[in-house]
Amino acid sequence: MKDGELQVTCLRVATNRSIGYDRPMVRLRIRLARSGDWRALAELRYRFRAEDESVTETKSRFVRRCTSWMKKRFRVGSCPWRCWVLDDGKRLLGHICVQLFEKIPNPVNEPELHAYVTNFYVIPEMRDQGLGNRLLTKALSRCRARGTDAVILWPSPASKSFYRQCGFVAPSDIFELRYGALRPRSRRQAKA
Repeated sequence: MKDGELQVTCLRVATNRSIGYDRPMVRLRIRLARSGDWRALAELRYRFRAEDESVTETKSRFVRRCTSWMKKRFRVGSCPWRCWVLDDGKRLLGHICVQLFEKIPNPVNEPELHAYVTNFYVIPEMRDQGLGNRLLTKALSRCRARGTDAVILWPSPASKSFYRQCGFVAPSDIFELRYGALRPRSRRQAKA
């Protein structure tokens, strides 16, 4: 089994009759996204955001726009973005993205890199099986390997307890000013 690959196994139970399985064993794996994944990732992004919020863009327009964005940022060797996907060999079941961003150099003993975790999603029918935890562990191991100072994210209300279980805390030393919710998208952005 390759690094990051997940295998679902079934345990044999002692019985006096044979046990039949209706479905073959499914092999799940976590891997870096590839160029053939962009459209499926864009469709999952739409599904992810549409689960809890009203959409303001048609699915087809969004998927075209998001696919183009992902092609530029998630390509192999791209820096600072990485996107990992969970797949079963036939389709994507989840994903997580990390953007590394530099701090200005400083003369003290402090790492000069932060990480931003975003677009973390597992399809509803695959939830509660530990797969999200495995995706997050994969992304965080990359952050540790790169020597990041802090990993940030904006959790949904429903995900806060999960992130707390994974060691995340609400910081007391950061401020935020949001503009995005106050201004509508420009006409040019809406036409893209």
